[in-house]
Amino acid sequence: MSRYLVGIDAGTSVVKAAVFDLDGTELTRAGRSVPVTNPAPHLAEEDMEQVWTAAHEAIQEAVAASGVAPEEILAVGATGQGDGSWLVGPDGRPVGPAYLWTDGRAGELIDGWYADGTVSRQFPVSGTGPYAGTTSALLRWRLENEPESLREGVTALWCKDWVEYRLTGELSGDPSDASLAGIDVRSRTWSDEVLDAWGLGAARHVLPRLLAPTDVCGTVTPEAAARTGLRAGTPVVKGQVDIAASSLGVGVIAPGDCMAVIGTAGIVTVATDDLSAGFAPADVGWVIPHGPDTWVRAMGMNSCTPNVDWFLRELGHGFHEDARARAVSLFEHLDATVASVPPGAGGVVFHGYTAPGGERAPFVKPSARGSFSGLTAGHSRDHMLRAVYEGVAYGIRDCLDSIPTEVGTVRLAGGGASSPVWSQVFADVLGRRVVVPAGSEFGAKGAALVAGVGVGAWSTLDEAVAETVDVERSYEPSAHATRVYDEYFGVYRQIREHVAATWDLLHAAGRRTEAMLAA
Repeated sequence: MSRYLVGIDAGTSVVKAAVFDLDGTELTRAGRSVPVTNPAPHLAEEDMEQVWTAAHEAIQEAVAASGVAPEEILAVGATGQGDGSWLVGPDGRPVGPAYLWTDGRAGELIDGWYADGTVSRQFPVSGTGPYAGTTSALLRWRLENEPESLREGVTALWCKDWVEYRLTGELSGDPSDASLAGIDVRSRTWSDEVLDAWGLGAARHVLPRLLAPTDVCGTVTPEAAARTGLRAGTPVVKGQVDIAASSLGVGVIAPGDCMAVIGTAGIVTVATDDLSAGFAPADVGWVIPHGPDTWVRAMGMNSCTPNVDWFLRELGHGFHEDARARAVSLFEHLDATVASVPPGAGGVVFHGYTAPGGERAPFVKPSARGSFSGLTAGHSRDHMLRAVYEGVAYGIRDCLDSIPTEVGTVRLAGGGASSPVWSQVFADVLGRRVVVPAGSEFGAKGAALVAGVGVGAWSTLDEAVAETVDVERSYEPSAHATRVYDEYFGVYRQIREHVAATWDLLHAAGRRTEAMLAA
């Protein structure tokens, strides 16, 4: 009897695949890196063929390592990075590279949409506050700058859809990805009103048909079977954008459930079944279809764990050396270092707005840039490291505090959740209980759960979550630490509000400099 599911999570820099049994246990996982290229500092692109190669290699490795026979696999589900612009031509080949959600080329367009009221006009229908890497903004940019890329026969997809297309030969999207591009989020169908607001009427022909997440979108082709080790004919279920799939994978299904992803992006989601009060706060973040009768209100920081990666790459040589000297892993040493510095990082505050496209939540500012504040000659790299950990947590709190829904417990996911010290920092900064569910590949798990419902392994998503999601660790906030962080969080907010105009000046100076150097 078929009792296994394969989940695929095509992330921004790593494509992962995992095999799960029907108890939700992750048997094996595999991943392949995909390089992000930056032709200019404000641009971010990926080679779509490299994404497919990473996907089929990860699937093949995960399935082979599991010892599960291909005929025992009930279905395949996929999720992936959202937004960006992924175009497939009439010949089935990519139309150039994918422009990613971190891309900043449409930044000036976004500034115009916010200034002229475009965002506010469409927000009551779509629940979407666009940012530079939003699909709608990039499609409009293409219309104005690369109209040939949107010729007849081209289909606009999202990352997971591209992987599914290579698995099945079928082109489709789903309402969760499309919710950030131009749908009526209540009816979950394309909205001419929203598309007209974006000025995308001339691109209407590239938009894909939308399937429900639990619909079977195709079956594995013989060619894809040869590359992946899957059985030809295995059902592939449509799935959701990674924000929704990860929410499901950690157990966010009932109204009031909350997730914070500490990954490439920092994503906060809160489930709701009531849209009658509108989509507060207005004009920022997203309302994403989740279950059949629920949505998640989501806010997403553009850069989360990459802030730590950057710090370690540029300023962290000493941490690597110290870890080797102590014969411990780097991340064990980092945890010990952060724990040795009191809350507040000695008065150093870090803002992690380091993505090429600036920031998108809880405010939209393509020119936003990262910074350390409060540094003196008396501070050490240890203070700066703790400030980075705390700065990411402040960003998550900034997003969560903007959503007017009562949240008691936050479910933590992403690579940052593997750190016990950072998990405690999040509990203290948020002033809430934090739990870390069992497992690691929550996006892939959410995709697998959707696939299981799609082929009848469970009757509903609620049933799938109830039978497969467990809590592994929990953290209670320290009242003392939370008082400290309440004060510093106020400073964090004031700094980012006061320097917003300076970011614009800095961005303009940078573009002028680029032009002078290129001349």
